[in-house]
Amino acid sequence: MNKNIAIILFAAVTAFLCVGCGRSKSEHVVVDTETVEVQQSQLEEALTSGNLKQASVMADSMSLFVDDFTPEQTVQVLTAFVSIHNDASKKRETRRDLETLRKYVDVYDIALSVNPKDTRAAFKKAMSRNPGLDFDSIAKAFREKLNQYDSMQDGSLSAAKPVETDTVAKRDSGASTVKDLPMELRPAE
Repeated sequence: MNKNIAIILFAAVTAFLCVGCGRSKSEHVVVDTETVEVQQSQLEEALTSGNLKQASVMADSMSLFVDDFTPEQTVQVLTAFVSIHNDASKKRETRRDLETLRKYVDVYDIALSVNPKDTRAAFKKAMSRNPGLDFDSIAKAFREKLNQYDSMQDGSLSAAKPVETDTVAKRDSGASTVKDLPMELRPAE
């Protein structure tokens, strides 16, 4: 009898836990979508008021959900990253600028891989409103800057070879021998 009660109690607790876990998961998805929409309006306010510090925080936060972005949200976040990049460049904040370049390229790539057709249409629409926002050329330029920076950091960027100033050390392999040298410059035997 005690064994049957224990089994029934275990089954009831297991069923209760399964129902509880399933319910909280669906609520979490709704909260994430609402969070992105709230952040989108906050990002828009920050950009229009010129508060780039707040815009940076909002764009960073929103970029975590780039897979779920609408094309318009993608345009808004990329526009914010361009504004942040311009500000960081003007203030010569290299680290902040590089972080922003990487974020821009990541969001750009992910958004195009998830929804290329609609995202490109949103890019064209944004470019018609502001011709300076050619997201494709901006992404290309940012990639080049990042590649240059990475090359400088790992030393793979080939610099121009320095001109040799020591002409005495430069010899043809068989042109001069020890016998051609004056006696005082010959090695000891």
